[in-house]
Amino acid sequence: MANFYFLIIAILSLFEFSPVHPVTNVGPLVMVIGISMLKEAVEDTKRHKKDNEVNSTPILVLRDGSFVETEWADVQVGEIIKVLDKSFFPADLLMISSSDPDGVCYVETMNLDGETNLKIKKCLDNTVSFTTPHSLNDMQATLECEMPNNHLYTFTGNLSFQDNMVHSLSPMQVLLRGCQLKNTEWIIGSVIFTGHETKVMMNSKATPSKRSAIEHQLDKLIVILFCMQCIVCIVGAVGSPEFLDMKQWYLALDENPGFFDPNEKAVTGMVNFVTLFILFSTFIPISLYVSMEMIKFLSVVYFINKDRSIYDDKSDTAALARTSNLNEELGQVQYVFSDKTGTLTQNLMEFFKMSVGGVPYGEGITEIQRAIAKREGKALPDDVKDENYETGFNFKDKRIMGGNWIKEEHSEELLQFFRLLAVCHTVIPEGDPEPDKIHYQAASPDEAALVVAAKKFGFFFHTRTTNSIIVTETIPNADGTSTSQDKEY
Repeated sequence: MANFYFLIIAILSLFEFSPVHPVTNVGPLVMVIGISMLKEAVEDTKRHKKDNEVNSTPILVLRDGSFVETEWADVQVGEIIKVLDKSFFPADLLMISSSDPDGVCYVETMNLDGETNLKIKKCLDNTVSFTTPHSLNDMQATLECEMPNNHLYTFTGNLSFQDNMVHSLSPMQVLLRGCQLKNTEWIIGSVIFTGHETKVMMNSKATPSKRSAIEHQLDKLIVILFCMQCIVCIVGAVGSPEFLDMKQWYLALDENPGFFDPNEKAVTGMVNFVTLFILFSTFIPISLYVSMEMIKFLSVVYFINKDRSIYDDKSDTAALARTSNLNEELGQVQYVFSDKTGTLTQNLMEFFKMSVGGVPYGEGITEIQRAIAKREGKALPDDVKDENYETGFNFKDKRIMGGNWIKEEHSEELLQFFRLLAVCHTVIPEGDPEPDKIHYQAASPDEAALVVAAKKFGFFFHTRTTNSIIVTETIPNADGTSTSQDKEY
């Protein structure tokens, strides 16, 4: 709105009756728009650079009997590619085989649905043996499938082999672009859709041009100032013919009346209105917009992106502002929507207390107990995390820790309780199968906390196969020693 206003002022200043030189109004307008264009160009250049980095990501493609490295941008429909662990899929793929003998792989779909838990994908039993370049070259099959669409969780297609065997395909065999391969050494897949025909791209929308609340408020103020300016100009235009009738000598109207002829009151009034409109254009300060654009840009470059207070040590991630249009909106909460999934919280679950056989365990003080004590004015000791602390495990009780649970009256119930914690879950282990190095990928922090607790109690879950899981159980003996053995469930 402000740019449109200054554009009108700049156009009017080009006419002969303008009281100011055109550069006076055209110059600031060009500068304001130029600064805005420069800021947007810098931000668009960064996005373009990021796109190029993604498109140039290396990927292994089967060509001339071997897997050769090429770029994402060169992948074509029908080609067979090999994706390694912790890599993203460059296109929508039909899964042919994997490093797992059963043809299973695990993928993270956080870029699609925001979920961090791993999903299981499985290829057809007829393609699980195609794992080498030689066998893939001999593979002859035809894929018939649906047209490109934006339905992430559906897929319809058939895979036909030379022996006229037709196999129906489902979303279980499809790996979507944007997902990441996890806990699987490699997978081999055939490209179904690429580029803008992939499901994730068909779900994407053009980036809207967002404007902050301050800019909307400025638009309202501009309307108010514009109305005030028009009132002043109307008063001046109505009164100008009467003033010109006085024919003051310094106006030199007898020599060259021009547009201000006292005898043409209607024309004089309109010309004076435009003249005053140009003169009073300073009612709306164009310098304010220059200052706003500069402050927004500098606040991103020198404050947000370099703020150590919002740097995450665990993931080694610094703040990154992709646009400077909404800087002033940060921290301003107008509406609060909350649910139980941790949208507005840290989403961290800790194993704190438990009850087995009707006996409660855990010496920690819960948040509810602290809230009650604070309301009643009682003082409670601060929680001090002991040496057994681990993310997801904040349990303290000498009756249980260190193998002392074997001395409890209902030790058999405790044994079954710990065993259930280590067995009944969908957690996937990552990393070295050692208690201090392993990492658990869980569908929720609740499951991760329970499995970590089982590990701390001596029931270490470390291996998962298609049909079973393996747990190292450490059972204390009466003489103070302990016995460890692997059990498969």
